[in-house]
Parts: sequence; structure tokens; C-alpha cells
Amino acid sequence: MLLYETFSMKYLQFVFALLTVVVLACNNPGTDHKKKITATVDNTVAPDAGGSIMQLDGRLKDVDSLVFIFYKDPHGTDSLRYTRFYKDFHSTDTALIALVQNNLHDSVERLERVRPCRSEGKIWCFRRGDIFQTIYFSAHNKDCSFVYIIKNGQFYYSKLAGNLAAKFAELKGLAKEPKVEQR
Repeated sequence: MLLYETFSMKYLQFVFALLTVVVLACNNPGTDHKKKITATVDNTVAPDAGGSIMQLDGRLKDVDSLVFIFYKDPHGTDSLRYTRFYKDFHSTDTALIALVQNNLHDSVERLERVRPCRSEGKIWCFRRGDIFQTIYFSAHNKDCSFVYIIKNGQFYYSKLAGNLAAKFAELKGLAKEPKVEQR
């Protein structure tokens, strides 16, 4: 009987110690760690204070290549599938990269929902072979002429400069349909 009581007491002490550790761990969710992550990831300027897309994502200054995606029929009747059909243009041209970057310095408007204008395409931004940002664009008309990014579930719109809109039209003519490789 004494052995049983000793075993039961040690078992209860172990369970108590384990529960204490669990309770303490749950009460300390690592708030210092969260603050550190937030500080390093979210070093942005408030968009309502005149921030720009370049300020919202400072990595954009390090772009070394771009892929321009042009939707084939962005204003057609199929609002759900129009992004599935596209042509693309790849570039490492530093002058073209600078043109895109220069267009990202204007102030942004933050919206919780996408504008009713459809995007006509997007730009995939790369650094050392890794994609890190997508910039959406439209040059449809004066009411639907913009570039925007999505960050933390918010849409950050900026006006599209005329010289970049003209470049988009030129690049769309040079873009090719993606090739499907047969295996």
C-alpha cells in the first residue's frame, strides 16, 4: 500500500508541475517577439499621411527584374475568368525598372475594397530570382487609371503616370502568350 501511495503522490506532483508549466506558457504569448516582428515587417508610413507605394514596401527599390502580365480581355463579359488568359513580357532593363519605380512615389489612397474598375494586368516584382510583390494596374480611362498593391488586406492605390501608361501599351504589343511545355 505504501508503494501505491508513493507512486500516486509522485504522479500527482508530476501532473501538477506539468499543468503549471502549461498555464504559465499560455499566459505569456511572447508579446516581445510579436513586437519585434511587427517592427521589422511593418515599417510603413501611414497612407493617410501621404505615404507612397515605395514607402509601403521599401523592397521595391531593390527590384532586378519584372514580369508584366497583360490580361487578354479585361473588360469582357466574364468577370470571374478574365485573369486566366494573358500575355506576358519579361524584363531586366534598368530603365524600365526605374520607370515603374518612379511611378510608385506618388501618395496612395487606402481602400478596404478593390475599386469597381477591373485591373488590366499586373507586374510581378523580382529580386535575385524571387518574386516578392505584385503591382496591379489599369489604364482603361481617366477614372480607371491606377497602380495598386495589396498589403495586410488593404488596397493601396496610386495614380498611373501617362508615360508609364504609354509604356504599358507598347509592352502589351511585345508580350507573348505563355508556352505550355509538353512532357
